[in-house]
Amino acid sequence: MPPDIPAAKRAGLPVDLDRLAAEGDAWMTGEERYALKMHGVCPQGQAGVFMVRIRTSGIVDSDAARALADLADDVSGGWVHLTTRQQAELHHVPARLVPPSLERIRRMGLSNQSTCGHTMRGVLSCPEAGVGLEEPFDCYPDARATADSIIARTPLLDTQMPQRINVAFGGCPACREHALINDLSFVSVIGPDQGSGPELGYEVWIGGSLGKTNPTLSVKAIDFLPRRQVLAAANALFDVFIEHSDFDDPRKGRLKFLIRKLGAEAVVELFLAALARRLTEKWPEPHPVSTPLSSSLASIFSRAPEGGWGSGVRPQRTPGWAMVTVNVPLGDIDSADLRELARVADSYADEELHITRNQNILFRHVRIEEVPVVREIVERLGMGLEGTDQARDVRSCTGGPVCSLALTPSQRLGFDLLDHPALARNSGLRVHISGCPNACAQHQTADLGFSGGKVTIGGSSVIGYQVWLGGDLRTGTFGSAVGRVSHRDVPAIVSAIAGIWEALRERGETLSDTVARLGIEAYQAQIEAVFRGRWEPGPEPMLPGPDLPVIDLRVPAVVGA
Repeated sequence: MPPDIPAAKRAGLPVDLDRLAAEGDAWMTGEERYALKMHGVCPQGQAGVFMVRIRTSGIVDSDAARALADLADDVSGGWVHLTTRQQAELHHVPARLVPPSLERIRRMGLSNQSTCGHTMRGVLSCPEAGVGLEEPFDCYPDARATADSIIARTPLLDTQMPQRINVAFGGCPACREHALINDLSFVSVIGPDQGSGPELGYEVWIGGSLGKTNPTLSVKAIDFLPRRQVLAAANALFDVFIEHSDFDDPRKGRLKFLIRKLGAEAVVELFLAALARRLTEKWPEPHPVSTPLSSSLASIFSRAPEGGWGSGVRPQRTPGWAMVTVNVPLGDIDSADLRELARVADSYADEELHITRNQNILFRHVRIEEVPVVREIVERLGMGLEGTDQARDVRSCTGGPVCSLALTPSQRLGFDLLDHPALARNSGLRVHISGCPNACAQHQTADLGFSGGKVTIGGSSVIGYQVWLGGDLRTGTFGSAVGRVSHRDVPAIVSAIAGIWEALRERGETLSDTVARLGIEAYQAQIEAVFRGRWEPGPEPMLPGPDLPVIDLRVPAVVGA
């Protein structure tokens, strides 16, 4: 039987970690297994082993990276998985080794607290904040302060929260797009000049979510929130969520369902009222951060690394320095490679490894003269700098058999697609694969997405994938579930869909652009012609399809305090 999660919360989420270390997990109830999630520990699909998720705030220093590699060798087969929420995971950890692993992670300066379950998940922060040309200012200190403030409340919050809350910070174009699918997002903006310089702050967006059903775009709640009010705003949103969302039915507990129930304007009003109350409290002053871009673009671009700039080697706002992104296929890195990248961080960067939303690792403060050395080291490891590989960086969740919710081995499919000819020809194609409908790989936001599960084809139920087309957060568009295929036919479907795009796209069009111009029906007709009998058009029953559009709940911005 599934655990009674509300009952587990009302009981205070007790779990005996000492007994787990002494006896393993055979004695545990479903409610106790859920309580383990508050320690960052999730049951896997196999008996006796667990996934351990680690909160990094997007940054792992080189010493912690080496310690994490050592731990991976000892407890999880020598590999680490990087997630789309900038966290790290260890898989296949034996039950008895879970408690000592948690203690070792704490000694690294990292945390497992409340990284799974109905809590505040990892707080995203733009890895380019403070050094990139497109980031207004460094949002990382505010992201870290927000995480610390909410985590301090989690011993009580975790027993009260109806569902999880995802939080994100950042103001570059990619971060602005990502703000549309988080429960709470702070989008960095430059405010008016206050005499001593422009004020730094954020737009505040609430209520975005993907999930199994009802993907929802966030609501812009505040036009400009000064940095000094960020902690009050974050805590206020949690207050509203706990007081008004559905505690007894976790399936309807996300903030997006509260917005659908009460209306966007009503929830924004509740949020602003809670913020006004929170602003009467005393909050720590924000940490000083870098100011907006001061060097001229001409001076920045007067120098270039060998091979020039690209998606994997990007200029910093200080002339002569670069950000270098290592493509980590599917987010999986073995311990030896992680140690070597920690050495690169020490020798050629700022002693830190920044985890990106694309499950890659970014180095900052690399001298442009040393970019060729970093490239050579990375290639020797069998990886490459993002954008230098022929195939696109496919995004995938862990899938089965690791995840207990996944029905398909999404990572195996992702690995198979890395060398797919259509992706080799089209490096800009965004392909996301989730092993179940829960959207951990954010398949609804991709040009071409896949969500695993049981699908009906020709009247028979088989293991396969829903196929999603046309997701593009630039335009606030989620993909549509256009059909389903057996897992064996996914590579062929990728070829067919890419082929239509290549034949009909106009100059500069992404796949999603072409889908929007031609319409879903054209793609469905072509796939049906090629895969008659092996393809079923439309979504699996009970999933939203092209005729059931996603609701955009955005309302005119409300100017906050």
